[in-house]
Amino acid sequence: MITDQQYQKLMQVFNRTGEILMSSMKAGMNSKTGSKYIHSGKSPSEQKRPHTWRTRLDPFEDVKDELYALLNKSDDLQALAIFQHFQGKYPGKFQDGQLRTFERRVKAWKMGKGKSKLLSIPQEHIPGRLMQLDWTCMNKLNITIAGLPFKHLLSHAVLTYSNWEWAEIASSESFLSLKKCFQSAVFRLGAVPEILQTDNSTTATHQVCAGKKTRNFNNSYLAFLDHYSVKPRAINVNSPDENGDVESANGHLKQRIRQHILIRGNSNFPNLDEYRSFLVNILTKTNLNRKKKLSEELDVMRELQEIRLPEYIEEDKRVSSFGTIRVKKMAYSVPSRLKNCKVRVRVYEDKILIFTGIKHLLTLKKKTGIGYCINYRHVIKTLQRKPGAFASCRYREQLFPQEIFKCAYEYLVTKFGERAGEKEYLAILNFAAMKGEDRVADILRKIFKKKKLLTSDIIKSKLNLTVHVPVVYISQPKLSTYDSLLEERMVSC
Repeated sequence: MITDQQYQKLMQVFNRTGEILMSSMKAGMNSKTGSKYIHSGKSPSEQKRPHTWRTRLDPFEDVKDELYALLNKSDDLQALAIFQHFQGKYPGKFQDGQLRTFERRVKAWKMGKGKSKLLSIPQEHIPGRLMQLDWTCMNKLNITIAGLPFKHLLSHAVLTYSNWEWAEIASSESFLSLKKCFQSAVFRLGAVPEILQTDNSTTATHQVCAGKKTRNFNNSYLAFLDHYSVKPRAINVNSPDENGDVESANGHLKQRIRQHILIRGNSNFPNLDEYRSFLVNILTKTNLNRKKKLSEELDVMRELQEIRLPEYIEEDKRVSSFGTIRVKKMAYSVPSRLKNCKVRVRVYEDKILIFTGIKHLLTLKKKTGIGYCINYRHVIKTLQRKPGAFASCRYREQLFPQEIFKCAYEYLVTKFGERAGEKEYLAILNFAAMKGEDRVADILRKIFKKKKLLTSDIIKSKLNLTVHVPVVYISQPKLSTYDSLLEERMVSC
């Protein structure tokens, strides 16, 4: 077989020498073949006829009409599914080795008669103009903090021209997490883009208008961007491809994090600060490769305002008679001494700080969702005084701080009855509040392991809470002792 490269060599030598024999020898072919190609003026590939005939019988000829009917009905059908369908319908007719041939037939039909596909439209990126921001879920990476699963998101910002990026840990797609990520990004850059583009997130950027397809930006988001003189923009509903740069960057960032975890050897971090430093190191190294294009962006971006807005929402709350404050749709317990008092609450993306005046009282971990977030230490004294309230308490499940405590409760109720068992359990829970939850939990595990009797008094004795009053013996004085003192006084006189 003569190749196109041989033909090119043949023509180069012939055009230079005009000799067919020499040209053919140089090109590695005989003179007769060389003469044929020189006179035709066409390369081997140009002379090759398209292969339009079959060399063997078509094994799918009998089912082609049925195949095309299925594909016309649903273009999304995969070749493997149809092939297995035919294998079941016509036992013994089609073998597994014929699958590749069948896939080629299906592919040829889809290329010729399949439905049109959605194309990516190339975009022109202008330096310093657009930053895209989105959230990506990190749960599949199985990150743990001090051995406990850490479910979280990353709030991720990307400059579309240079692909410079930054990310912050987030617990939800909230306005506060957006605010934290955007400010972290622009304060590292020292400049702001012209436009910030997000999706149609209702909680972070938009007002929820019942019955309306279009939603407006909420006032908090508009005021925030107005402070930095940045224009807001949102993509269309169900059009994530319009946020293509950050959507693509989400996948690349998670892949880089996964690779660094493999190099590190494990995905467990001793604390949240350690994990945050791990992310910062990855992002910083990645951005080093984008310095050239980033400098082009910084040359045209507007200088950053020096004032950084607080990354929390401050509200005045009154503690209810239940000893709780409500933040959004979640009720948080506080110490019972604050009942009916007015407090100032700072709501961060991941925590809640409670103040009275300027004095910080306590910090609560922020939760998402609807319901109660109760610290049993705040309500245990009340429950001991009102044990009957335990049975129907709305947040009763949160009064079992560990699984072993629930086991203890079920044992006590079975052993002593509902009322008496609840009192016993509340006494044990009070010991956990006073002397340490883990310490009481360890004692409970040992009792269950040895299958011994469990009561609050037994827990109390093992915690050494019994107060031992020392016995003081005072001997009865003798009156003769006083006589000797009088005699000594008379002598001295």
